[in-house]
Amino acid sequence: MESLYRTYRPLTFESVVGQQHIVSTLRHAVTEGRLSHAYLFCGPRGTGKTTMARILAKALLCEHAEAARAEGASGCMPDGSCPECEAIAEGTHPDVYELDAASRTGVDNVREEIISSVSFAPVRGAYKVYIIDEVHMLTTAAFNALLKTLEEPPSHVVFVLCTTDPQKIPETILSRCQRFDFHRISNEDIVGRLRYICGQEGFEADDEALEIVARHARGGMRDALSTLEQLSVFGDGRVRVADARALLGEVSSTVLGEFARAIAARDVVALFGMVRRQVDEGNDLMEFTRDLVAHVRDVYTARVAGTQGELFDGTPDEVAALADEAAAFEGADRLARVLTVLDDAAIEMRTAADARLVLEIACTRLARPESDLTLEALAERLDRIEAQLAAGVPSAPLDAAGVAALTGAGRVAGRGA
Repeated sequence: MESLYRTYRPLTFESVVGQQHIVSTLRHAVTEGRLSHAYLFCGPRGTGKTTMARILAKALLCEHAEAARAEGASGCMPDGSCPECEAIAEGTHPDVYELDAASRTGVDNVREEIISSVSFAPVRGAYKVYIIDEVHMLTTAAFNALLKTLEEPPSHVVFVLCTTDPQKIPETILSRCQRFDFHRISNEDIVGRLRYICGQEGFEADDEALEIVARHARGGMRDALSTLEQLSVFGDGRVRVADARALLGEVSSTVLGEFARAIAARDVVALFGMVRRQVDEGNDLMEFTRDLVAHVRDVYTARVAGTQGELFDGTPDEVAALADEAAAFEGADRLARVLTVLDDAAIEMRTAADARLVLEIACTRLARPESDLTLEALAERLDRIEAQLAAGVPSAPLDAAGVAALTGAGRVAGRGA
């Protein structure tokens, strides 16, 4: 049985999800015959870069491509079902070369698989398409060898370079490519696709479970489909909320809201108790901290931008709860510090021997800034003093011991004695 992400990989432009800006541009380029000799597809993993490269190759080599271009019709191209399209999908077409730069990084690989064959005419179609995946992994010598071919390629050759790390590609290569940035796919689009696949496969799926899978995928359709497949196997054809939370370490918005309110109230005991509950339930503390960062980010947004407009994905009740949590904090600056401390904690947990200790220390820093020696903590303490003064809260006078400690008189007297 083939994996879901392979079974439901888009085969035509119409089936691509979440990248319509790129689909529209490539369709017009193919229909009008205004092709670039080199394209750069860059973006997060699992967003469809290699899939789009194959669809572009199909659009150029499809049996109906010439007729469709002559009629100016792009909607039927590629059809995905002709022998040429099927060969490309199976990876057996003689005019479509796929090179994995992650495993073949050297200059010899580029010379053998690209430069030595690029000047030969296509075997079956009008074009030869070279798809180089993870192109940023090529060595400097390999890039230099590829550069000459990119500068003066034969008219029948189209290069498609795919990467998750475009900043590692030399400027000389970037300047010769037409760049397309793939966006993270929205949760709404991922949920819609998951719901369609569940219908096709006969899975019983809870809507909330699909939303959890979409959030956990962080914009990557491939990750979402892999998780869906795992949940369907675990649940014997049923995708349930409890299983999704157990598998992904997903925390409910209610728990995250309680945690945020405890931070706002500076309640160390409550914070430590909630951390312990997460540990007792077997949840991944790093995933929990990441979820908490995302939740506090929404609280921060509610504080600085309000709850109007389409800034949040939740229900009206969830958005109202965010507004209440935002009001519990003194100001946006404190929320910004909370985000910084929690994000630093999530990063530190990757290599820490005790993730629980890292989170507990972060909670202490957030609840008791007097125990933190950073400039941000000092600024927070000054904000609290200013707020107390503005509210007319009298400060307790120092006793003699306090005055002596500040002036150093006590130490002098002690030495004199």
